[in-house]
Amino acid sequence: MKKRKRKTAAEAIAEFEKDPAFVDRRRQREEERRLAEEADARAEAPLVEELRKAGVPIASVWDLVNSINTYTQSLPILLDHLQRAYPDAVREGIGRAMAVPGAKFAWPILVKLYRQEHPGRAKDGLAVAIANVADDEALDELIALAGNTQHGESRLLLLNALERSRLPQARKALMDLGGDPALHKEVQRILRRQKRART
Repeated sequence: MKKRKRKTAAEAIAEFEKDPAFVDRRRQREEERRLAEEADARAEAPLVEELRKAGVPIASVWDLVNSINTYTQSLPILLDHLQRAYPDAVREGIGRAMAVPGAKFAWPILVKLYRQEHPGRAKDGLAVAIANVADDEALDELIALAGNTQHGESRLLLLNALERSRLPQARKALMDLGGDPALHKEVQRILRRQKRART
């Protein structure tokens, strides 16, 4: 029996590129993505303009996410806009931009917005903000949020705050949350990392 030659990835891609239906679908997806990005840019224009006036020269709120620059003066502006009706992608970016220790003042509002938000990108952005501003004073509320299944998979993003805490109740909460099917795998990874760190 003759062995069939396997295609390389490049050969498979070249074959797809010859298929007009594949090329049309890809072009349509790219156009849809471009239009969505343009709509988000138009929607976030008031926020970008206000941040520029405050001395934060950005083209998009996403420019602040994981930025090495500090932008503490813009946090009240971001919090104000986080409470407005922006598209999901913009609100996610605002939430992630608030994921800095200086945003601790916004804890009550971040938690309130997180509880009200439907699952999606904005809720994930809020979860990232909450996880990054949480400290041991907020541990009980953080544990309650992580344990509430109504918050869906966004709760995974809250777990790193529990991992960061040195309080025994944080470890106990992780052990308890390990029984949650949506969180089980990530909790096990965290517990393994903690075990390695102790040895």
